[in-house]
Amino acid sequence: MIGKKIVIRGTLSGDEDLVVEGRIEGAVRLAGALTVAEGAALIAEVEAQSVAISGRVEGDISAPDSALLDANAVVIGDLKTDHLVIEDGARFRGRVEMDFEIPGLEVAPTPAPTPAPTPAPSPRRR
Repeated sequence: MIGKKIVIRGTLSGDEDLVVEGRIEGAVRLAGALTVAEGAALIAEVEAQSVAISGRVEGDISAPDSALLDANAVVIGDLKTDHLVIEDGARFRGRVEMDFEIPGLEVAPTPAPTPAPTPAPSPRRR
C-alpha cells in the first residue's frame, strides 16, 4: 500500500497487487491488480492486469483483464482493456481500445483500390 502522505516519483514495478492512497508520478508496471483509492492521484503510464479506480489517473492505462472506473473516478488518458465498467458519475476523457473477438463476425480484408481508368488517346487531326 502507498499511504495517503506518500509521493513516489519514477517507475514503480512489482509482481503483487497494489493499493495507492497517495500520489505517483512516472510509471506503474504491475503483474497484479492496481487499486487507486479515492483521493489518490497518479500522473503516470499504468500497466497492470486489472485496475479499479476511485481516484484520479492522468496517463494511458493498459489493463488486459479489466478496468473499473467507479463513480468518483477521474481518468484522463487512453484505456486499453478487455472488460470495462464505468459507473455513473465517473469522468473519463480519452479513447478506449478493447481487443476481443465476436463469434460469427469476421472482418473482411480491405479490398485494394481500383486503379483510375487510363484516358483514351485523343484523335489526331491532319
